[in-house]
Parts: sequence; C-alpha cells; structure tokens
Amino acid sequence: MFNKQELQLMGKTLTQRREWLLKCLDNPEMASSRIQNQQTIYALDGIINKLSKQLQPVTETITETREQSTSVNHYISPKSASPAQTRRQQLTADQIKVLVVDDDTLLLELLTAILNSAGITKIDISNNGMKAVTMMYETNPIYDLVLCDWYMPEKNGIDVHTAMRASERYHGTIFMLVTGVTEAKLIRDAIEEGVDDYVVKPLEREKMLKKIARHFPQIKAGV
Repeated sequence: MFNKQELQLMGKTLTQRREWLLKCLDNPEMASSRIQNQQTIYALDGIINKLSKQLQPVTETITETREQSTSVNHYISPKSASPAQTRRQQLTADQIKVLVVDDDTLLLELLTAILNSAGITKIDISNNGMKAVTMMYETNPIYDLVLCDWYMPEKNGIDVHTAMRASERYHGTIFMLVTGVTEAKLIRDAIEEGVDDYVVKPLEREKMLKKIARHFPQIKAGV
C-alpha cells in the first residue's frame, strides 16, 4: 500500500511522461510511432485516474475537517462550489464550447442542429472515441460540454469520460452520454463513475436542451 506522498509522486511522474508523449504526437520525426504513443497515453490516463481516485478519500477527509473547524454544519461538495460551476452559470449560448462524439453521421448532424437552434455554435465533432480524446487534449481553450455516444468502436463513451477526467483541467467540464441504453443499473454505474448526465435516444430537441440547461442556465430550453 502506497502512502499519500508516494501516490502524488507517482501521479506527477506519470503526468509528466504523458505530457511528453502528447508533444511527440505532432513531431514529424516520430510519426511512425504515433499510434503506439497514443495507446500509451490512454493507458497512462487510466492509471492516473486510478491514482486520483485513491487520493480522493484523503482530500475529502481534509475538506471535512476544515469545514468542521469553521463550524460548517452541512457538507458542500467541491464540485458544487467550484469556480467551474460559477463560470458555467454565466456562459451564454454563443460562449459554450462543445465536443460532440458519435460514430453515426446522422446523429452528429442532428445534435449539431439542436445545439445551433439554441444559439450554441462553437461545436467540434468526432466520429470515434480515440479521436475525441486527442481533440480534448489538443484544443485550447478546453471544451465546456462533451456530448458522447456510449457504444463506439475503439473507445466507448465511458473510456472517453475516463480519459477526460484524467486531465485536471477537465474536472469541471460537463460530460453527457447520448445513448440508447435505458437499463437503470448501467446508467447508475455511469453516474457513479462521474458522468454528469445522459440523454436517451431517439433524441428530442426540447428534452435535450432541458438537460443542457440544467448545467448551463443561460440556455433557453424552450426557444
């Protein structure tokens, strides 16, 4: 069993390795090893995510202790009080940056049309999970919202979510699964993994926008 300091050191070392590999992806001299480097990055993402989860109980204990010492009588989760949430509440439709991921071209077009109808125009699309993860790491500024299909080849929606959360800068991004899955247990498991919300296919514009408006209150779901 590793202690907190050892886990933090391991996480820092693996993160530095991952960042170096990410830079190598655009190096023409290393083009032949691009796929291998991408696979290594995804593997590192999973390990870093597991390390973060092991450190999380320690962080929660520290937070709880601080709250008790200042006579806070109820728990406020870091997520609900985060700067990211405050920023989301202020974003207008034309400021929200979205990544839409689905291997179905028609669904990509439909999702884009629904978003456009609400005034959301900063939209990037990806037809597979592996490409989506690369796009998330390479874009700047980051995406505020990721709408992702659950079942896709190479990387499914849960894999994409795990890779996204492994990056600290994406801890405040809203991740929504767009899926035909309706089994309660599977959806509950996904939420417990940190997925923020889900939308069930076939898509309905009003329901879709209401889901988004929960996280971005400046969006007018009824327009």
